[in-house]
Amino acid sequence: MLSDAELAEAINAELDDIASEAIMRGDSKTPAWQPEIDSHAVLRVCLRIEEEIGVTISEDCVPAGGFPDRAVCLAVMMGEAKKAMAKTKDVDTEARVI
Repeated sequence: MLSDAELAEAINAELDDIASEAIMRGDSKTPAWQPEIDSHAVLRVCLRIEEEIGVTISEDCVPAGGFPDRAVCLAVMMGEAKKAMAKTKDVDTEARVI
């Protein structure tokens, strides 16, 4: 299991990669009508979390348009990761009891 700091670091690293790729493509400025972190980027963050901690993050946590900024994205994704880890822990505990 990752600590909160390690999990936040993984999420931020993926967001940094996404931002770097946008700059290389020349899309470094987000139009006012778009969220800073769109739903495609959030799905990449979900996949990164899944790779890092081996749990599945529900796509239901991804808002239709994305997140308005990094802080909101980080907070929501941290919460979703913790829920997924707790669920996995509960399943592991139940399996040992049975």
